[in-house]
Amino acid sequence: MVKIDVVSGYLGSGKTTFIKHLLNACGNEKVIVIENEFGEIAIDGDLIKNEGFEVYELQQGCICCSIRSNFIEALGKIVDEFEPDRIIVEPTGMGLLSEIIGILSIPKIKQISEINSLTTVVDAENYLEEVEGFGEFFKDQIKNADRLIISKAQFMNYQEIDKILSSLRELNPNSLIVTQNWEFMAPEEFLKILDNSSENSGKIYRGNVEAAMKGVSSIGLEFTESFKEKDIENIILELKSGKYGQIMRGKGFLNIDDKTMEFNYVGNDCKLELLNTKKDQKICIIGKNLEKEAVSELFNNL
Repeated sequence: MVKIDVVSGYLGSGKTTFIKHLLNACGNEKVIVIENEFGEIAIDGDLIKNEGFEVYELQQGCICCSIRSNFIEALGKIVDEFEPDRIIVEPTGMGLLSEIIGILSIPKIKQISEINSLTTVVDAENYLEEVEGFGEFFKDQIKNADRLIISKAQFMNYQEIDKILSSLRELNPNSLIVTQNWEFMAPEEFLKILDNSSENSGKIYRGNVEAAMKGVSSIGLEFTESFKEKDIENIILELKSGKYGQIMRGKGFLNIDDKTMEFNYVGNDCKLELLNTKKDQKICIIGKNLEKEAVSELFNNL
């Protein structure tokens, strides 16, 4: 039976970073990643491919609803053609874990695979603020997980971590919670988090899909011309202003002053990280009540 590890988590929580560490810890195992992007432009898959791993991408929808049949077909195809030891599933940040569990529990999938772990990555820096505004996503992803991995905990103080733990325990009293900085764990210690059995009540909490997705959309943009650093600084300030809708996530690759940078917008913070490899310029912006034409003009009319 093929082991399936589901790594869920809200937009920008650190799922892809966690998966890259997991892949490096898997050693000689044959592992395939199923990467689900909400937008029409793939970003996270490129980041994992850069590390030399096999990625199967499913775009332009959520595997728990609009492209559910694609996901079921992909699972069967991957097991038949690649015969992996492990499949890692990374749903979009707006994916409902309850729906993923439902798909993995249908008879034709249970015949070829078994759920090994249901992990939700929680962004310590933004969780307490975001859970207020996007409760349905969080309730579904947290209540149905058997492992809760806190990312960016090293940037928070003990009092802030205690508040996060209290909130998580209120939603899910039974799951394993990892608060230590997992980026520096030894590979065998990292794998123990996922491969050691964890108590799970078996009850599934089903979030309100329609309520959670209401007003949420995305826009993908591609560019040929390079940007100047000052232009990007102004764009970021504009995105934070609220004029373009509520920006939930931005990610991609930009050429800024002839340097390839990873663009990473989470919460109300944006980071640019220098990359060592050339990338096609492309970004995906996800938001609520998103003003798509205005966002496009913002990036293109400089």
